Amino acid sequence: MELSRRSFLKSALAVSASAAFPAVWLRAREAAALEACEQGVNLVIVQLDGGNDGINTVIPLSNGTGLNRTIYDSVRPYIGVPLSELASTQIGNDPLHNGELALHPHMNCLKRLYDRGNVAVVLGTHYDNGNLSHDVSNLIWYRGDPTLSLSSGGWMGRSLDQLCLGQSNAVPAVDVSSRLSPLFFGRTPTLALQRLSDLDVPIPIALIPPSQSDQRTLFRQTLQNVYQLLSGSESFAGDWAIAGRAVLSRIDDYRTASSSEAENLNALINGASDHPIASPTRQSYGLATGLRLVFALMRGRQPGNVPLGCRIFRVGIGGFDTHSDQGNHVPLSEKPLDQKVAEDFRGELHGKLLHRVDKAIAAFWADLESVGLHRNTLIMTFTEFGRRIAENGDHNADSGTDHGTASPMFLIGPTKAEAAENGPFVAGGVYGAYPELHLPDRNGNMVYQVDFRHVYGEVMHRWLGLSIATTNAILGSGGFRYSPLDILVPA
Repeated sequence: MELSRRSFLKSALAVSASAAFPAVWLRAREAAALEACEQGVNLVIVQLDGGNDGINTVIPLSNGTGLNRTIYDSVRPYIGVPLSELASTQIGNDPLHNGELALHPHMNCLKRLYDRGNVAVVLGTHYDNGNLSHDVSNLIWYRGDPTLSLSSGGWMGRSLDQLCLGQSNAVPAVDVSSRLSPLFFGRTPTLALQRLSDLDVPIPIALIPPSQSDQRTLFRQTLQNVYQLLSGSESFAGDWAIAGRAVLSRIDDYRTASSSEAENLNALINGASDHPIASPTRQSYGLATGLRLVFALMRGRQPGNVPLGCRIFRVGIGGFDTHSDQGNHVPLSEKPLDQKVAEDFRGELHGKLLHRVDKAIAAFWADLESVGLHRNTLIMTFTEFGRRIAENGDHNADSGTDHGTASPMFLIGPTKAEAAENGPFVAGGVYGAYPELHLPDRNGNMVYQVDFRHVYGEVMHRWLGLSIATTNAILGSGGFRYSPLDILVPA
């Protein structure tokens, strides 16, 4: 439940009030068996927070049977990316209108993964009567419910409740955040943390000095006893206790995770001039740091890299609310990416954000490949809404784009040849349809082409293995029924 999840994580698993508070967790379950729902494929959800400009993320190169490139050039004279910059990141054509498409020129790493067949691009995703409020639209995406008429749980929280039904010790998900996203609201225990040190418990240090380890053991056991006593209650306390008991049984294994083997992500964050993914200068890559934690948890504890049980993750990157200063693309022939990075992409805010998404996901994927975890891992991106078709302002450095509707989603995963034996895989390519820029809705926004719940359904049914009936029960507000997109091929 919402309250139990937030309250438990805030009170029991938040960062210690003082750095002097040492960890009190002892090894709880040496070589503990995992619950059934803690085993299987991995899912990493990457949120582009603020409303990503999808039109400058997947860019029309030609009109096809429509007018998309003509309109693009006419309404985006300052922030538009010229055709001369897009040949190196060209991907497949719009399946409906046959217009040629390209990724933003700063997304060359994802372009390489696309060419290998690891990337599916779903065009024009959104929902009916798109809400232009960040908070409301985010809640719609978190709940998987455009009507906000279903229960208050998140679509992933409700999915986990089905996957973990009757498994009281499962802790299958981690939200890389200071507080749990509504995406995970449900009855299944989920951790919210930004670093492994967040798992210290704020113990009463005055009562339990460091020298008295036996008292520390007693404190730990007392917590377990309290959780056990309350876990049978039907009240909030019961939900809190169930979550507490489950997390307490896993916490020591989580704390042994190490990010030292994340070679590509570490190089990206710290800078390495001779590395194929890294930038030569040290960067503040928040998304990369979050993905490095995910990699450590997926990799498992030492020795032996035994899986920890967490396999569903959310990581976010903000800054996409580009009402102004969105940026004018400087041709790469004039200013190479390394120079742009060194200058922090001066005057190219959106291009900087896309570059960071591109590099972080590529480095994360390379780390997964180095240990074979790419064979059963799927990455899905989403944003709460796209931007308006036309740039605002006076077509100068102040210009940006206001809140809009449709935006593309990306699914990155193993190809058929790479997938684990008899496991699901990604059928790369372009799906959906590019909204016709010359045929906006009555508010001047793009008309969405794919209900985002079909993408969620694809992940729930074909990747996580939920039945179609369960998928529809979770996503079925307003009579919605999931139709396979054939982006993911099930086991």
